[in-house]
Amino acid sequence: MLPMSLTSRRLLWALRLLALALIGLHLAAPRFSEATAWGLWPATYLPAGWRWGLGLAAAALALLGGRIGRPRRDRPYSPMRFNTPGLRWGVALLASIPFYLFRIRHVRWGDANILVKAIPHPDVKLTYVWQAPLDVFVHAKAWALGNRLFGWPDPTPVYWISSALAGVVFVWILLGLASWLGRDRGERALLFGLVATLGTMQLFFGYIENYSIMTVGVLLYIWLALRAMRGQTSIVWPAAVLALTHAFHPSTIILAPSLLYLAVRMARAEQNRPPVPPTLGGDCAIFPKAHPESIEGLGTRGPGIRIHPRSGASIGRALVSIAVPYALVFVGVLALMSAGRHGVDALLGVDFPGGGDRRWFVPLFETTTRWEHYTMFSLGHLVDIVNEQLLVAPMIWPGLIATAIFAWRRLPRRDPEFRLLALLAALYWLLTLTWNPDYGGQRDWDLFAPAAAPAALLLGYMLPRALPERVPFRAAGWALIATQAFHAVAWIYQNTLPWSKP
Repeated sequence: MLPMSLTSRRLLWALRLLALALIGLHLAAPRFSEATAWGLWPATYLPAGWRWGLGLAAAALALLGGRIGRPRRDRPYSPMRFNTPGLRWGVALLASIPFYLFRIRHVRWGDANILVKAIPHPDVKLTYVWQAPLDVFVHAKAWALGNRLFGWPDPTPVYWISSALAGVVFVWILLGLASWLGRDRGERALLFGLVATLGTMQLFFGYIENYSIMTVGVLLYIWLALRAMRGQTSIVWPAAVLALTHAFHPSTIILAPSLLYLAVRMARAEQNRPPVPPTLGGDCAIFPKAHPESIEGLGTRGPGIRIHPRSGASIGRALVSIAVPYALVFVGVLALMSAGRHGVDALLGVDFPGGGDRRWFVPLFETTTRWEHYTMFSLGHLVDIVNEQLLVAPMIWPGLIATAIFAWRRLPRRDPEFRLLALLAALYWLLTLTWNPDYGGQRDWDLFAPAAAPAALLLGYMLPRALPERVPFRAAGWALIATQAFHAVAWIYQNTLPWSKP
């Protein structure tokens, strides 16, 4: 076995100590008030024996997990895949069982109570709303059908079913993305594990709100954007998916600038693309032993890279490829809302973005309405931000920061995939920092929950490059995933319990 470098040793122990500290905070959660530590509060719902048992098991994996399946020596990357269609569908369909069995049993979070009451209300019949146009429309129409066929009094069963189905699709996409982005089984397992243990996964456990379907759209967009950057698909496909995701929930507009970066990057890659040798003929050139880093933005990793010549693309053409699906989706949504007599006048009136007070952002220095809970630089805002991260991604941003501190020189900072993932994580982080949660951070946790996905993928992409030795990489992965899994179990269990307003 090769000796572990000092950089790897320091980073591994930093991640282990972070994991142990977080586990300790969860075990001590009953000592804090819910208002102060609502990101840790799910642990208090576990019976004491289960809390301590799961916590100690997570701590043992954080310290000793690297020895599980430990190789006798460091090995090169394995080309073996776990992306077979049968495995992907099998795992995704099996995931539907816990998604539905452990579904949420209350309407405490976000607009759940409003949706459950307003969609079937005889005087309201909520169907058209600009705050989540397609999501509310789809669920309202599905409830109308369920009410007619099965007598469902409210749309709760619709949300239970649609959320679980969205989770199945999410897991299927995640398995494909992890297999595509990871270079071997260890990297793929890390990518999958980091995302699958996020608190964000609660959105697929029968969640009653407008965020389940749009979170699937965010993950699919990330995968298609990465593929487009490598020249494996046209930019029109990620643009179409992101535009449709906006129609399900407009908060995802924060990711739109990444399309512009993608357009510029693809145009530059097209200009730098090597010409096809004329002696090869045909429609493509085959490079049997091409290294994946030697041809930027093209083909697939590993042997047998196939590169298709294209006519000279330009930024203008890429922008048109973005604008067309955006225009089609916008016109379609406008037509739908206008047909429901809830068109532009409603968008500029009763449904104007910003919630009850029409204020989009956290105020800088002074609160002026009952929907503003704190100012930008206040302790209350900081407490909500920290708790939000503890709830949805407890090890992701600490892991990113530790990796940047201890292994900055090892990071692939010029890698286009790294830059795109970093941009997506930064854009969603900007939304989390600046957008005003009308109900307060705890009730509006779900609005910011999808932001954890690109950050988790970024950490999964960085870590194997920061820890190139197999043993510390495996140990770090166990520490991160075991700790997040402990938290996720408590968070999901909390929401299976009934809740009534005190």
